[in-house]
Amino acid sequence: MEQHSIISESTLLSEGLQHYLTLNRLAKVDLISLKELKKTGNTSLNVGHFIWLDVIPEIKKLIKLTQTISNQRPCQKILAFGEFRDSPRIRSLFKAGASAYLLSNCGTQSIKEAIQHVYKGEFFIDPRLTYQLEESLFQPKSALSTNNRLTRREKQVLQLIVDEYTTHEIANKLFISFCTVETHRLHLIQKLGVRNMAGLVREAISANLVD
Repeated sequence: MEQHSIISESTLLSEGLQHYLTLNRLAKVDLISLKELKKTGNTSLNVGHFIWLDVIPEIKKLIKLTQTISNQRPCQKILAFGEFRDSPRIRSLFKAGASAYLLSNCGTQSIKEAIQHVYKGEFFIDPRLTYQLEESLFQPKSALSTNNRLTRREKQVLQLIVDEYTTHEIANKLFISFCTVETHRLHLIQKLGVRNMAGLVREAISANLVD
């Protein structure tokens, strides 16, 4: 069963999301207020995959909350709602650790697609945002600058991904946890400016980042 945590102040959006997840995906859903989260810390969040952030008007607070959750629970996927449409703020949100960004008045189809993409380790942006915006968010860097920005461990993980090792096999080979491999993989996707595993392998090979 899917498990979701919704961080919100019980708005119409959060209640609608809770209703959709419970009814249509038969998921276990916890609704957590920001006030409660501040009191209990991340112990309020369930151990499921998905954490939803309701609209937080102040971008700095949204980014700080996203970064805190991402640092403390790197294996959980963060999906955020918002009203802003400009690439600098959206880019900052993804850099903080978000996996998806949806406009607050999105439909259930977008929510469904966001879950599907995020579950596969891909990023998702509300489809009503333009293709140009999406391109500007994930535009690849030059091979030289990207290679210099990869850590030694990230290069090891990237090589093993290209060599078709699974996440569990990479974890066993490098003596690290499954979650740590997942975190490295997401960082690689962000640094190489791609959206999924196929793009990651393609970019790694074309940029001569692997043997």
